Amino acid sequence: MCIRRGIDKVAHNSGLEMHPNLNNPRPNAIEQDQSLNTTKTLPHDYEHYHALNLSNWKLMLITNAAGIILLFLFGWLFIGLAAALNPTFFTLEISFLAQTLTLQVFFLTILLVVILHEVCHAIFFWLFTHERPKIGFNLLYAYAAAPDWHFPRNKFILIGLAPFLLITLGGVIWLFGADFLMIPRLILALTLNAAGSVGDLLVMVWLMTQPANSLVKDEGAQITLFTKAKV
Repeated sequence: MCIRRGIDKVAHNSGLEMHPNLNNPRPNAIEQDQSLNTTKTLPHDYEHYHALNLSNWKLMLITNAAGIILLFLFGWLFIGLAAALNPTFFTLEISFLAQTLTLQVFFLTILLVVILHEVCHAIFFWLFTHERPKIGFNLLYAYAAAPDWHFPRNKFILIGLAPFLLITLGGVIWLFGADFLMIPRLILALTLNAAGSVGDLLVMVWLMTQPANSLVKDEGAQITLFTKAKV
């Protein structure tokens, strides 16, 4: 008993709390890392660190060039995958395949891919903020955004990768049981989504090179990073 009282006194004087069951010392409180939280209010100990201007003409040129290259690359990959899953796919005549990809089907596929792509972004925005994100469409582009929020870097990377990962995974699974009329349309949809994700992929690669505790704010034409201020 005297030994136990002595241990308790030492623990009390050193600011440690004895666990009631294990009798091991542990800190009284653990400060929560603000970089793990999605927040509208920037923590007081964070400051502006870096920004990526998406409207920069050099970046836009690189993005467009990469998109064209990836269009052919992913098209080749998905055609090969479809042939591997359905060996008789290559035995079909080109004229038959062309009939399944009419101009109407082509533009409808583009529209559906754009909608699904932004919905994937929007779902993950909602999961992390519990607030309906802004979704918009016009003749030039579509977008989903939560401009009032600061996201932990890793969560924002997940938001950015979501359309590429989910649509690719869902489409590949669909290829297993798709009929011959649907296969060319699936290949087109998968290719357009993967190549169209080039902007997201470039931003995510850039974010992976930034500090892990960064908070990210999507301001439309610019991605702004905040990190803890140096003491």
